[in-house]
Amino acid sequence: MKARILYLYYDIMNLYGENGNIRMMERVLKEKGAEVVIDRKTITDTEIDFTEFDFIYCGCGTELSRNACLEHLRGFESSLKTAYENGTVMLFTGNSYEMLGESLTTADGVEREGLGIFDFTVKEQGTKRYSGDVTFNCTYTGDETLIGYINKCSEVQGIKAPLFNVTSVVGTVKEGAEGLREKNFFGTQVIGPVTVKNPKFADYLADLVYKNLKN
Repeated sequence: MKARILYLYYDIMNLYGENGNIRMMERVLKEKGAEVVIDRKTITDTEIDFTEFDFIYCGCGTELSRNACLEHLRGFESSLKTAYENGTVMLFTGNSYEMLGESLTTADGVEREGLGIFDFTVKEQGTKRYSGDVTFNCTYTGDETLIGYINKCSEVQGIKAPLFNVTSVVGTVKEGAEGLREKNFFGTQVIGPVTVKNPKFADYLADLVYKNLKN
C-alpha cells in the first residue's frame, strides 16, 4: 500500500531540524510494509489538496515565518478542514499548530484571525521566552515517558484535549497539560525531531497512518 506524506513548509518551518520527523516517519512506515511517497509544499505553491495525503507534517519556524504561512494557508482552509474531519493523521510541532486556532495575538498586540479548526487562542509576549528540556507522559501510548525540548514565547489558552502531560522540566517551561490532540491531529510545542527522540510515539503515529491507508 502507498502512504502519501505531505511535508508542509519544509523550507521555512524547519528551524530546529524538524525534517528528521519526516525521515523517521518514512522509515517506520516502510518497515510496516508501506510504499512511501513524500510531497513538499511551501508558500509559493498555489495548489494544495490536503485530502490527497495520509500524513501531514509541519514543523517550527520563526514567528515571522509562521505568520507568513498562516496567510498562505487561508487559501486552503477548506481543504485542510476536510482532511482533518476525514481523520487524516497530522503532526504539527513547535509554533506551527498555533495557526489552527481561533486567534493569534502577536507580541506587538496585533490580533490575527486563525484558521478556526480548533477553538483555542494564542497570545505572544515579548519580554520572556519559555524554554527547557521536558519529560512528559503519553497515556494513549501506554503512559510511557517521552522527552523533548520547548522554546516558545507564546501561551495557548482553551485546549480541551491535551496531547501530553509535562511531568518535569529543566528550564522555565511550566509543568502540566501540553499540546493538543483531537481526532487524528497531534499538535505540540515541542520542537525538533520529536519522533526520532521518541520512537514509540513515531510507531504509534505510523500505526494510525498505516491502518487508514486507502490502497
